[in-house]
Amino acid sequence: MHAKITGEDDVRVGLHVTDNNNAKHRIEMEFNGSIEFHDCDEYADKASQRTTAENEHSNQARRFARFYVYRERGYDTLEPMRNPDRIAIAVLAVASLEGETFHEVFGWTLQQLWSRSSDVEPIVVVPQSADDELHRVGQDIYLREGETLATELEALTETEAYDRLETAVGAKPGDTSLSTVQETLAELDLDLSETAHSLGDALLEAVGPVSVRWEHSQDDHRVVSADQTGPLPAREPDIRPEMIAEFYPIESVDEFQEAFVHHLRCQVRDCYLEMGIAPPRPFRTLGPGFYENIGWYAHHEFYPDYHDYQAEITDWGEEHTPVDLY
Repeated sequence: MHAKITGEDDVRVGLHVTDNNNAKHRIEMEFNGSIEFHDCDEYADKASQRTTAENEHSNQARRFARFYVYRERGYDTLEPMRNPDRIAIAVLAVASLEGETFHEVFGWTLQQLWSRSSDVEPIVVVPQSADDELHRVGQDIYLREGETLATELEALTETEAYDRLETAVGAKPGDTSLSTVQETLAELDLDLSETAHSLGDALLEAVGPVSVRWEHSQDDHRVVSADQTGPLPAREPDIRPEMIAEFYPIESVDEFQEAFVHHLRCQVRDCYLEMGIAPPRPFRTLGPGFYENIGWYAHHEFYPDYHDYQAEITDWGEEHTPVDLY
């Protein structure tokens, strides 16, 4: 995947995007990510006249164009809850929380998950007609707005753990990519409990009530939510975890936190894969991420079975990933 910005005015950016099938796309995008023009000579104009692969190559080109403009110009062009940088920040924040603190914030999700397979009372009750459906359980996460990586890492700088992290990374906070930080944390297996309070305050603005989502039919998506006990930001959430109880045989809070972090890592992975490029190495992991992506991976040959823990993935698409993208 390759992109080049060809022009920019007061409201719109023009790009040339070459997809992984070597087709050339001309795209014009508003600063909010709305695609106003998209043309590709190699594919038919109507989606109904294109193959499944051609349609997905076109979708990848649009997603990558949004991501490229976001990275190159800083405009908020990405769809809500599809910004891999912000989901990765949530990974960092959630992974650093002490078990007790984590349970205080996200324990409602755990109780709802347990209610599917035990006598634990659910937080929200779904209609009996939906008992046989896959229930996606989670609490929306809102990150503090306007945070940069350097700011987000400042919470670590006064701790012994950060001294070890900085030595391992070999860079100052502002020079360190989030993927490198995540990779180093995984390698060092650091105990960041001493930073949990400050890191959580620095990154997490609010968490919504537990919600359960399911498909009543292909075009009918249902949701029930618990009552919200405090105010939430008047905007879309940054992250929407959707954990399916049948995929997570969780027996403890520690297992839940580990599964929760893994689920978010899979969402980061999906953001990159659906743009036609390889995820950063710390996010090349298998398991369920975005619910809609599970269907794509399971039922279409276009993508490997990234949702399957047992799948053998030999190619993450590195040859299609621009150098120094992240």
